[in-house]
Amino acid sequence: MKFIIATTVLCLCLALGQAQPLTTPAPWSTQLSSLVDDMTQIGIDAGKTLVHQYEEIVVEPQQQLEQAVDKVETRREESPECVAAQDAEIVSIVDVAHDELHVCGVTAAHDSAEIVSDVNAATQQLVFGGYSLAKTYNKCQNYKNSVLKQSCMAKFYIQATVYLVSARSSVKTIKQSTNERIPGVFVDSNACTHLASSKAVDALDVVNTNIDSCIARARRH
Repeated sequence: MKFIIATTVLCLCLALGQAQPLTTPAPWSTQLSSLVDDMTQIGIDAGKTLVHQYEEIVVEPQQQLEQAVDKVETRREESPECVAAQDAEIVSIVDVAHDELHVCGVTAAHDSAEIVSDVNAATQQLVFGGYSLAKTYNKCQNYKNSVLKQSCMAKFYIQATVYLVSARSSVKTIKQSTNERIPGVFVDSNACTHLASSKAVDALDVVNTNIDSCIARARRH
């Protein structure tokens, strides 16, 4: 799960930090500035959301499992024999829970692969398209001949128009990934990890009940 989040954040950071073309003339500068602002806000919002979702999906279920195990372990001082009699069952429950939590992560990784691929493609369009646009503009500015410069700038404006259309499409792809597709994966993963921990906690509650019965029998004898 850590890998999924780190990869997604990396893709967003690349789009945010590298997709900014060099200085371009009006009216494109305003539109490009708006594009960069969109990417900045996406990066901020996505970062906050991913941190919160990681805590909810990964940390909370693991803490629930650890607390349930600690609850059983506190009984060992009270009755080492009765708890020892349940050791094999405790180990089995914890192992199954860890396996199920792992499966949740693998499933999430599989579901996220296509999303990450789409984000990468959109990021590359923003990065390389922006650099190509800036390179063309700088080339035009280096022309001393006014005719050549005018011809070059005409090509630049066509290239800029195409880039802006493509860039907006790329931003839309990244927005949909962060606002819809990634949350969808996290919803499924959240249900998966919490179900796994809940089953383990319930099973450990049964173990505690068995320990209670064992202690009660020992006291009667």
